[in-house]
Amino acid sequence: MKAAIGFTFACWLSGAILILVDSTAAIALSGALALAGLDLFAP
Repeated sequence: MKAAIGFTFACWLSGAILILVDSTAAIALSGALALAGLDLFAP
C-alpha cells in the first residue's frame, strides 16, 4: 500500500510541475520524476 501511495504522489507531483512551469526543462524534470517514482516504489 505504501508503494502505491508513493507512486501516486510522484505522478501527481510531476503533473503539478507540468501545470505550474511551462518550459522544456519542466517536461524533462516531470518525466524523470515519474520514472523515478516508478522505479523507487515498484512492488
